[in-house]
Amino acid sequence: MMHFLVRRFIPGYEDTEDPSVRFAYGRLSGIVGIVLNLCLFAGKFICGLLSGAISIIADAFNNLSDAGSSIITLVGFRMAGQKADKNHPYGHGRIEYITGLIVSIVIIVVGIELARDSISKILHPEETFFTPLIALILLASIGVKLYMYLYNHSFAGSIHSVALSSTATDSRNDAITTAIVLLSQIFTAVTGILIDGWTGLAVAIFIIWSGIGSCKDTISPLIGQEPDPELVRTLEQVVENTPDVLGVHDLLIHDYGPGNRMMSLHIEVRSDMSLLKAHEIADAIETRMWREYSIHTVIHVDPRAVNDPETDAVSIELNRILKDLGSDCSFHDLRIVGGGGKRKILFDVSLPYDDRHTDDEIREYIRRRFAEYNPSYRLILTVDHHAGKPAEKGIS
Repeated sequence: MMHFLVRRFIPGYEDTEDPSVRFAYGRLSGIVGIVLNLCLFAGKFICGLLSGAISIIADAFNNLSDAGSSIITLVGFRMAGQKADKNHPYGHGRIEYITGLIVSIVIIVVGIELARDSISKILHPEETFFTPLIALILLASIGVKLYMYLYNHSFAGSIHSVALSSTATDSRNDAITTAIVLLSQIFTAVTGILIDGWTGLAVAIFIIWSGIGSCKDTISPLIGQEPDPELVRTLEQVVENTPDVLGVHDLLIHDYGPGNRMMSLHIEVRSDMSLLKAHEIADAIETRMWREYSIHTVIHVDPRAVNDPETDAVSIELNRILKDLGSDCSFHDLRIVGGGGKRKILFDVSLPYDDRHTDDEIREYIRRRFAEYNPSYRLILTVDHHAGKPAEKGIS
């Protein structure tokens, strides 16, 4: 059904990087979600009134809040799809993340309200009534929610949307909670033991926990999270395989919302290469990144001395020293400047973020170790960090 609607109402539905296509997916998900959740609310609310079960009534209002969440998602996709302007030169894409955060907060609030009502029911239990019609409506609700989970999960994967991912999580949670409510009503009908309040409390805790997880998923891209390691490896390989590029480092990706990423990186080329040639290489890489990955890219060019005995000897010694720090340590931007007895070695050292040593300890260690090799040089080094494995060996 949803695949038919996608083909029918989303022109160019395969171009998921297009903001208008992303909005169309979000709009379709939102409209269908509003209609289905309102229907579920009506059915469950009637069941709750007939049975007197607080867990069913709470589940009904959970669906009503889901309808509100769908409206939020719909509005969020509309706002995120706006073009960049003078006040927002990087676009409005992050509004989609904010939308996901709002939906997650709504999930938590619903869970807290459900917990409060359930505790009241535990303290003041009331007899409930259960009929085959109620069971049928709850079963239908489970089926509808599983269907909503599947299409929202599929949409989220297609357009890489944290907002739709949160909506899919909420739909899955609803299916689980309704199943728990149904089982508790069957249990009470068979045994006569009133567990309605306890069931509602268990459902509430599950909803709150899921909402907290969704919050974490939506807050991370807002704060600025590590880019997909597989994407980073792919981009580095593309750059490294470019003719005349000797190395790549300091690759940074800035996410301004789905379909709006910017990247900066450094490439190393021969120090005797002309400026015009180096510019042509950088320009070609930038064009390819936009054409194939839709990433705006800015490239800094670093010169590297090639076939220079002094530089080669220093490189070998630095590699030996850094190997003792750990397999995930490296250096780049190596330059040797000055003359006579005042030769300086300038370079950057790259370490994992979770390395246990301070930057000053790293500098002191490298300088001490290198002085054992050749004390005539003055080392000027900068320590930067990257995501990776912690160092395997300590400083000695």
